[in-house]
Amino acid sequence: MTCCLPFIFYAFLMTFLSPVMSITDSQSVIQAERICKPGPPLKASLGKMNCLVIGDSISIGYTPWVAKMLGDGYQVQHAPWDQRDGGALDSKYGLQCLRIFLQTVMLEPTKYDVIIFNFGMHDINYGGCWPEEYVEPVDYAENLNAITSILLSTGANVGYVLTTPVPYNVTLNNRAKQYNGIAGHVMKEYPTVVTADLYTWVIEVCGDPPYVSCIIADKQPSPHYTAQGYQYLSERIKDLILDLTQDIDENPPSWKRRESSRWIASKYLVPCSDKYGKVVTVCPYNTTCCDDLFSYTGQGCCLTPEAVPCGDGKHCCPAGFECDPGCSKYKCSCREMR
Repeated sequence: MTCCLPFIFYAFLMTFLSPVMSITDSQSVIQAERICKPGPPLKASLGKMNCLVIGDSISIGYTPWVAKMLGDGYQVQHAPWDQRDGGALDSKYGLQCLRIFLQTVMLEPTKYDVIIFNFGMHDINYGGCWPEEYVEPVDYAENLNAITSILLSTGANVGYVLTTPVPYNVTLNNRAKQYNGIAGHVMKEYPTVVTADLYTWVIEVCGDPPYVSCIIADKQPSPHYTAQGYQYLSERIKDLILDLTQDIDENPPSWKRRESSRWIASKYLVPCSDKYGKVVTVCPYNTTCCDDLFSYTGQGCCLTPEAVPCGDGKHCCPAGFECDPGCSKYKCSCREMR
């Protein structure tokens, strides 16, 4: 999550343009699919509150602190299992890959007591270099609605986390506030979903953007935080999880409530091996294993059968298409083979 354009120039562009892929022939050129990174490594833990955090690299930063603060009675994991990239990225990608995020890296069905999630920083294309991540406000609302419904259907207690500020750019920060407003409106439609306001939590320490430095913020321009900053954010997330677990009946614990998801696990799953032949990830039936530059295991799942990996560690094309030679981790298209 680094900025790819000087923020002043980018702010000007974002005022007038929305990142849209250029397609010269809609019948022969399509946007490449992004490879889904796998879910967390561990199954539900016996006798513990099992918690899943779904979100971007900021949530990757605070999740270990949350686990430490909650202690041994909680198992806290992050989805996707990714420590190098932007995690669950934007809401479009999150919805696409959600069924994988909700299972383990080996696609073992797992029932969580608590799931907290966030989308927003990537939806606004905060850095300017990920046009495929940008999500229009109306689509953002639809995606959040769909994701929230799916998460609630798992039986978990669900919490939503508002997006943190964009410190270095007022235009983008205003967009983050706009998307937080949309998210807040969506969550009001789900009375059982508890919302944590990390945006205000940060503003209370750093003030309103723009700012060039703050005791908890990373070196600017960046939306990230120092170790002290992630510890500070985790205080609010810890309280959210405690709020969501206070009324959970521990009998039966979550590890005994996995039956409803067992249908996904079958002999038709697709094992993904590393260069040594060891199975490190499992993909659903009728999907394709692909090298994933940002997955912790180095493998991910393209959600189409017999897909063509694009060699950039992030994209794939459906059968009958080939990857454009210009594909990179920033964007990629597929050309129909003739």
